[in-house]
Amino acid sequence: MTRIRIRRRRLRDDRGALLIFAILIVTVIALVTGMVLTRGDGSLRATVALRDVARSSYAADGAAQVAINALRTGYNSGNGTNPSYFTNAPGTGCFGYDTGVPTTAKNTLYLNGLIPKVGNETQQEMSARVVCEIDSDTGEQGTAVPINGSNKPGYAIVTLGDRIAKTGGTLTAAQPLKVHGGVFANGTITGSVNLDAGDVKATGTCSAATVVAPSVKRCADAPPAPAPTSDPNYNHELGSSPPALKKPPTSCTDGLSPSTATTSDDNLAVFTEGYYDSAADMNAAMNICPVVWFKPGNYYFDFHDETCSNVCPDSVYPGITNQWSIPSGLDVLGGTPTNPTTGAILARPPSSLPAVAPNQGGLIPGNCQSPITNVNAQGVQFVFGGNSRLYLNGGSSRGARMELCATYHVDRPPIELYGLKTGNTPSSAPANGLIPSGAVTTTQPQGTWTNATAAAVSADNGLEATWTTTGSGTKNGTITVPGFAPATAVPAGAILTGAKLRVKHKDVGNQSTAAFQVNGAPTATGAFTVPLRNTTSGVDTVDLATNATEFQNLQRQVHDYGFSGAKVTYAVKVTSNGNNAVTLDSLSLDLTYYVPVLRGEQGTNIETGGTSTPLLWTDNSGNNKINMYLHGTTYAPYGHMDITLSNFSAEVAKFGVIVRSLRFDVNTGNPLFTGPVFEIPDDSPGFGFETTLVRLNVYVCPGASCTSGGELALKTKVMVFDSGGTPGPPNRQVTPMSWSHTR
Repeated sequence: MTRIRIRRRRLRDDRGALLIFAILIVTVIALVTGMVLTRGDGSLRATVALRDVARSSYAADGAAQVAINALRTGYNSGNGTNPSYFTNAPGTGCFGYDTGVPTTAKNTLYLNGLIPKVGNETQQEMSARVVCEIDSDTGEQGTAVPINGSNKPGYAIVTLGDRIAKTGGTLTAAQPLKVHGGVFANGTITGSVNLDAGDVKATGTCSAATVVAPSVKRCADAPPAPAPTSDPNYNHELGSSPPALKKPPTSCTDGLSPSTATTSDDNLAVFTEGYYDSAADMNAAMNICPVVWFKPGNYYFDFHDETCSNVCPDSVYPGITNQWSIPSGLDVLGGTPTNPTTGAILARPPSSLPAVAPNQGGLIPGNCQSPITNVNAQGVQFVFGGNSRLYLNGGSSRGARMELCATYHVDRPPIELYGLKTGNTPSSAPANGLIPSGAVTTTQPQGTWTNATAAAVSADNGLEATWTTTGSGTKNGTITVPGFAPATAVPAGAILTGAKLRVKHKDVGNQSTAAFQVNGAPTATGAFTVPLRNTTSGVDTVDLATNATEFQNLQRQVHDYGFSGAKVTYAVKVTSNGNNAVTLDSLSLDLTYYVPVLRGEQGTNIETGGTSTPLLWTDNSGNNKINMYLHGTTYAPYGHMDITLSNFSAEVAKFGVIVRSLRFDVNTGNPLFTGPVFEIPDDSPGFGFETTLVRLNVYVCPGASCTSGGELALKTKVMVFDSGGTPGPPNRQVTPMSWSHTR
């Protein structure tokens, strides 16, 4: 069979190739078109979103600028008086008032329809709301004084209790006690203690204490109770030794310098800084003038009137108590005097410190330059040592009135009253072998003195001063020998406990005597008798303490004037007729004394006994009408404080108290002041009253209204400065200190 192979003819032309190219072209065009359309849509969406962001940003910027302009010009959307310049006066708002003239402070500015929708725009109109937050310690409620944790206590009241166990630091309020700035007690808080700012903390119970949110209360019955707080260990301003002894005034003056002093207004008892050691002398000075003024400086009060070892002799301190008492009706001012209305510095305090009503109303505070309001404040610091303490008397018509201002410091609290915690125990010191020096003088009715020099009578060197007499009758002569200077002068305030005079001499039938006049003393002591040496020259040691009366006179001289030397008047008497010779070969003096030291608080002022004799306390009987204002920190960690007041008109303690324990009461009477009695000032940057700081938070809302909600779009801090204290253009300058858009 024959196979017939039929070969298929293959076609080799280009038919169908164009289809492939067409498919490729269509695919590429589709992909490119899709990509272009996708990117275009994304770009369009981004453009729309960017326009929304820009619109929101423009709205926030515009709203902030409107608010800033309202602060600058005083014209705003609030009701009430326009212009209304905001200076942070109490009860005012950044943007005027919501209703009335004035009533409700307005701190929110509503800017509805701030950016309107125009034509066929796709974006909505934008509205905004500006909320103003005020730095409360600026403007009229601010101060020119920087105040922060470096120069103020952490709490308005701290009761530390026992120094070792840190227990017993009780705070007792027999009547409701208002406090600003926090309380910490290493013990219980008894009674109603009400805080308008700050926390309450106590290791014991505090059931009746109240705080205002967000402050907290942490006590044994409001757990968790805190661990005891520690003593901040503030230092005093005295240094390592007492200042120079001063005597309280004994008469009234006008308190001015001698070049400007007059006698027409002598009604001040004026104290200058120094060491005061007698409560009896202090109390006497409180009863001679209507006003007592303690000039700026540091004062150390360490009274020795009560019995103590070695340094409290009755001859120097005749008083019986270490309590300094300010009588009713007396005004006491410490620091730089100022006018309480204008704040102007005065050359001296007025004859009577200003009061709400003469002899009835409370004292108007502000009579001294306060460290709360002036960085240049020069005030007082009262440091109490030993068992010294301070008491204010009440009265039916007017009690004692006292205002003390401390000195401002940038790095430590301004302490006006300091209870000395530690110090030194007085120790005995000798000054032996003191010998004459200087020019010797003599007196004699007849005859002559020979070798009457300091060199001749300063040592047993073969020289001697000799008085040769002739004739009959009684003859009295003297030789006055200066010198006797110790290597180091003994300071005023020292207590002389022993004195011995060594004399080499020869008499003629009668005993000689010696009298002493300490350098600076106006008169000499009486005579100390020297044993009789009638035939030959010899040495006698005279113990001056055996003559109690004259030794006490010498003690008072050394105490009042110190001992840098003295004059010894050696008196001789000759009754024999004819030629006679009295000789003085040598004189030398030995002293034993105690110098003043800083003594820590002691006795019933400290620890458990302190409640019976508080370091600072006031009359607790009846309507005492006592006024007491302390512009500074009271720091007495070992001392008790007991305060009873009635008709008072402002804070008692404006910079905090740190004590062992505290009791407060309001007795009969109607207090004129209803604010905090104890406080610490709020922190302040110290910009002064001319500068007000505010923070503006700008919220934006799409739509015609932004009364609530919205997006926080911008934050700015703004400083408003009124040159010279006069608000409004052209004095007012408004400066944004920060400008931050939120993301």
